Amino acid sequence: MQGNTFGRIFRVTSWGESHGAALGVVIDGCPSGLHLTTEDFLPDMRLRQGGEFSFSTARKEEDFVQIESGVFEGITTGTPISLRVENRNTKSQDYDAFRDTPRPGHADLTTFWKHGHRDHRGGGRSSARETAARVAAGVVAKKILHSQGVEIFAFLSKLGKTTIDTDFPNLYDHGTSQFMELLPTLRKLRNKNPLRCLKEDSSELLDQIEQVKANGDSLGGEISAVALNLPRGLGEPVFDKLNALLAHAYFSLPAAVSVDIGGGTKMSELYGSEIRDEIKQKGCDIEFGSNSHGGLLGGMSTGNPLWSSIKFHSPTSISQTIGSVDLKTGEAKGIQVEGRHDSFPLPRAIPVVESMMAVTLADATLANTSSKFK
Repeated sequence: MQGNTFGRIFRVTSWGESHGAALGVVIDGCPSGLHLTTEDFLPDMRLRQGGEFSFSTARKEEDFVQIESGVFEGITTGTPISLRVENRNTKSQDYDAFRDTPRPGHADLTTFWKHGHRDHRGGGRSSARETAARVAAGVVAKKILHSQGVEIFAFLSKLGKTTIDTDFPNLYDHGTSQFMELLPTLRKLRNKNPLRCLKEDSSELLDQIEQVKANGDSLGGEISAVALNLPRGLGEPVFDKLNALLAHAYFSLPAAVSVDIGGGTKMSELYGSEIRDEIKQKGCDIEFGSNSHGGLLGGMSTGNPLWSSIKFHSPTSISQTIGSVDLKTGEAKGIQVEGRHDSFPLPRAIPVVESMMAVTLADATLANTSSKFK
């Protein structure tokens, strides 16, 4: 199996399966001199945990990150960092019915076609459980970005077909300084909201989820993410455009079906006269009069807030009966996917999106800087 490593300088290799003894990540290319302890992982790993709300999976893992190498006395040494997360709350028997019968809407059948056999327990490598390793890697990547003054923030922006308005007008039009001032308030609001959206009252949205769940169904949606205070010129003008690298990162996530980077698809609907951001002199510096392109020009960062949004399809592990085939006998078979599954998983995907953005931007940052931070 190929394709388990992402990045060019800051290289992340994830390993492990949903129902194996553990999963984790090896990070190569992390500079020395960064402070890193096991406590640093707790906030993001908790945001990803299940078992907290009725619409999330009942599987709640401790998700304590063990640092096995690359850190000495709380400081990165510049050698490969190995992180391990144990699986302690598996119920593999819940998947016995799918040992020979692939679940529609999952990677069961394509994995079988590719390898001739598969780990049927929770989807094995294809399970969203693998994203715990990505979140751990993202914590390290954020450390690198923080040392450069860069902040990353993601939130739920769409539930099914419903666009979620924020309690902060014109948020997408804010410049870096405005956004940075507002960021602590936004994080506090998001983290106390069960849907991780930017609203004080999300009761109507929660009712919508409960109704769908009661029908044995599920919902997808959209997550928006922004990077603030990025240096200008990250990315390359041809194959390694920053938007191309981010798209690769986001599309690697389970259930991702659509990605907008920077100005996104709305740019195709506007006249050329509507998408030119005026260039102005401001003292000894240059700035843009607006941010139509969402922080990118020609595949390189402009220093403006860099926006992205990722749409995810609804979970297909639902209790409604559907037809499948027994791969051993060739007989038709109706199956129901019972067990511990999310009816709306996007709130738990918030730190995952942040992590993939952080890993991508840390890699691009290291391409332009020295190998050591102080």
